[in-house]
Formats: sequence, structure tokens, C-alpha cells
Amino acid sequence: FEQAQALAAEDGIELTLVSGWRSAEEQAQVVEDVVRKRGSLEEAKRWVLPPEASAHVAGTAIDVGATDGALWLGEHGAELGLCRTYANEMWHFEAVIEPGGTCPEMHEDSRVGWE
Repeated sequence: FEQAQALAAEDGIELTLVSGWRSAEEQAQVVEDVVRKRGSLEEAKRWVLPPEASAHVAGTAIDVGATDGALWLGEHGAELGLCRTYANEMWHFEAVIEPGGTCPEMHEDSRVGWE
């Protein structure tokens, strides 16, 4: 992330870290919070994963901001090994490839991790 942040700054883009590693307990709380916010577990599944499936808990995911930073990372992340994995979350990136590789096709949302 620090390398991405420095490269984005060279392009005049502010890239901030909003969230990174979370404990299983923190992730479980995030799930509860999203269920409350979205009104149901079914709707929450589009936005959050349970601790046992979360890349945040595994230490391989970050959420970034601001919008310009997320857009910049979406364009340049593969060079650094970071890919958007969910089409509905422009801020969420995971270390799923080696730097310079090709990012896999995005999932529609995080429901795939609940299956």
C-alpha cells in the first residue's frame, strides 16, 4: 500500500487507507453493523463476508479512499499486485496476484463468499 500511495502521489492523487487487517471479532462486528444498516442478512451479504471468509481477517485486503484514490488504484493496482475483487465495492482491493500480473474478473458482490 505504501508503494501505491507514493506512486499515486506522484500523479497528484491522494490515496488513503481506510481499513486493513481485522480480527475475527472485529469482522463479526462489521457483519452485525452491516446487517443493521442494510436491514437483513441477505442484503448485508452483498457488502460483507463472515470472519472465516474475509480477506481482511486473512490480512490480504485493504479498503482505500478517497474516490480518486480508489479509481487510481483500480487502474494501477495490478502493477502492485492489488486487484478489485467486487464490482460493487470500488474501495476494496486484495493481494490476489503477483505484481505485474493480470487481475481476475471481479465478482458481482461478496455473496460468492457466503456460498
